[in-house]
Amino acid sequence: MSPQEIREYITQWRKIEDKFYRTVLNEPEMYMLAIRLVRAIADTLTPITGLTTLIEQFQRSSSEDIIPIADSLEAPQVMMLDYQLALGAAFYLRAQEIQDELALAEMQNRIAGARAQGQRWVIIYDYEQKRYGKRLPQRLDMRLTDGLGLYAAGELDMEKGLVYAVEPMMFDLATGKQRQDIALPEPRQEFTTYEAMMQAFEALRQKYS
Repeated sequence: MSPQEIREYITQWRKIEDKFYRTVLNEPEMYMLAIRLVRAIADTLTPITGLTTLIEQFQRSSSEDIIPIADSLEAPQVMMLDYQLALGAAFYLRAQEIQDELALAEMQNRIAGARAQGQRWVIIYDYEQKRYGKRLPQRLDMRLTDGLGLYAAGELDMEKGLVYAVEPMMFDLATGKQRQDIALPEPRQEFTTYEAMMQAFEALRQKYS
């Protein structure tokens, strides 16, 4: 299955998830029950660790498969939910988890490779997309001595429009997961141009080298 086909399925699941939760958005109890149902379905998909396999499982699945899972919640109101939509929402949730797992594995591989070569920094990812001709880059560099990360990205803000940001992050070198328990050495900085963002990014990298 091609990367484009995989992206199309994930986009389809995201739309299904949005539709599913919109049906119960104004009913707090049903909304929480909907979350429980989606989580319960997604839990049955945990053994699946690849996106192609996940798609193949989705193609074989139907709302009938949800009945025993829904019954296990022991909540009569669950029958008011749309099981077919819940199915798509659950596959989207599991797809997100798989993508996170793959990203962490790739990060750990890059860290190990950089260490083997005696490098002090490693580029975790560096790519760019375009939207209406505007650059939307994303780059993350990590210092191998302590897990300090420097993140640069073009982001779309509802109030500000296109913002270019640079911010430090801290990561656990053993797991690759971001840490929230350590004070960061610099605040987030925002810029109006890509060039200003990259100038600040390079200055910070030089400062912490």
